[in-house]
Amino acid sequence: MITRHSSRRESLSSFLPDMLAGAVAYDRIAGYFSSSMLEIAGEAIESMAWDGKNPCVRVICNSQLDPLDIQTARAAKNEMWKEWCASLPFAISLPMKARLQRLHDFLAGGRLQIRVLPDNYFGLVHGKAGVVTRPAGEQICFIGSANESRAAWKMNYELVWLDDSIEGVTWVQQEFDALWTSPYAVELADAVIDDTERLSRHSVIPDIPTWKETGQCDPAAPIVELPIYRKENGLWAHQKYFIKLAFEEHQRHGARYVLADQVGLGKTVQLGLAAKLIALYGDKPILVLVPKPLQLQWQGELWNLLEFPSAIWNGRQWIDEQGIAHAERLQQGDRPFRERIAIAGPNLQNTGGDRRL
Repeated sequence: MITRHSSRRESLSSFLPDMLAGAVAYDRIAGYFSSSMLEIAGEAIESMAWDGKNPCVRVICNSQLDPLDIQTARAAKNEMWKEWCASLPFAISLPMKARLQRLHDFLAGGRLQIRVLPDNYFGLVHGKAGVVTRPAGEQICFIGSANESRAAWKMNYELVWLDDSIEGVTWVQQEFDALWTSPYAVELADAVIDDTERLSRHSVIPDIPTWKETGQCDPAAPIVELPIYRKENGLWAHQKYFIKLAFEEHQRHGARYVLADQVGLGKTVQLGLAAKLIALYGDKPILVLVPKPLQLQWQGELWNLLEFPSAIWNGRQWIDEQGIAHAERLQQGDRPFRERIAIAGPNLQNTGGDRRL
């Protein structure tokens, strides 16, 4: 029997929780994977019967993965990570932390399994559907426009058709299985699962003195939210080693190292992150002496990857990362701009005047 539901006629906020109450299995064709996936159904999924081994909830989601990316597991995981980061809001609220913790527990524990499917193969999955299985084996399916978010079930205008016929359930299950078993479907990256747990413990340190007062001055704290992590592919092991080593040596008695990695191994990022941590920990600016052709490259990478503002000395004045010029000579105590790192050529000492940031 088919029943029809419209958010114009009735509230749909309890539709999913009521459907999943007492259920033992739930297969879902959803939209894009995001942190809002369990806004509505989280508590109901938590109460579902589970054998502790096989997932009781399986969700197939869209993804903007490029078809070429899924040919290697590493490329697929990197692109999934970028897509996940792009979907997150800037501020992590307390309700969102709780939702992320539940999402992590479900994924890491095996209760929930998610696969993503590049939208190049079937297009955007606008058709949303699900099959719910009861303890005695009876099944019911639904088809509608609603995704898994609170906005879909509580705020948006949505239409949902509920069907408990064998024909209807079989039809929806076949659609789900075709997407779920597609050779192009990819398991959700472990890095995304781990990040849900990290973000559930996310806290904002209000200022640098507070960061210092924590006692450890954890070098990871100012780094994990930077574009190099959230938009790129993070740091290699050798980069992490050098940055941590240089920062800890600076804390003890000052670091003096020569970094002689080969071309392409990320020396700018290593030195830039070490400089950022040292600048945060201390109260003095950082001076970078590089050939003139490399000055803009340094400034661009420091800002785009590390969100580290800098100023270039052009022989007459300081130019910040926004292209704004600042006065040549600064009075004692003046801080007309926020740059803590100066980029100049090796002949800075011959230009005369006070170039202090």
